[in-house]
Amino acid sequence: MAPLRIAVLPSARLGVLLCVVHVGAGALGAFLPVPLWSKVALFTAVAWSLVRSLQTHALVRAPGAIVGIGLNSDGGVIAHTREGTWLECKLLPSSFVSHRLTVLNVRPRGTRRERHVVLCCGNVNEADLRRLRVRLRWAVPKSMHREA
Repeated sequence: MAPLRIAVLPSARLGVLLCVVHVGAGALGAFLPVPLWSKVALFTAVAWSLVRSLQTHALVRAPGAIVGIGLNSDGGVIAHTREGTWLECKLLPSSFVSHRLTVLNVRPRGTRRERHVVLCCGNVNEADLRRLRVRLRWAVPKSMHREA
């Protein structure tokens, strides 16, 4: 099986989805029966999360953002960051593979920190995404598969 390389591009659709989810989380926080300072802390955390998520996943502009992902013929995962580093990674069973959304949770070798790659039809080539999903469905545990 030949290696598969996929470029991760900026996505307006993913950006809108992230905004909707974060605004919804902030709106739910407004109804919590907690002191005002707790609500302010919650809104600050949600706003920080939104900015970080947009920079990393939707706009792919953060220095450590993953701009390319690859599967080697031996099943290994390679991630390419915006800084130009190539990370050899292990695919984690917490990854999610479905028709509309694929979230790859990977751990670079030698680290304890997980990295996440959000792939949808807006930020990768559809044919490449289809090939990746097929490979992941054949190469990974069934617990990662979700029917959509």
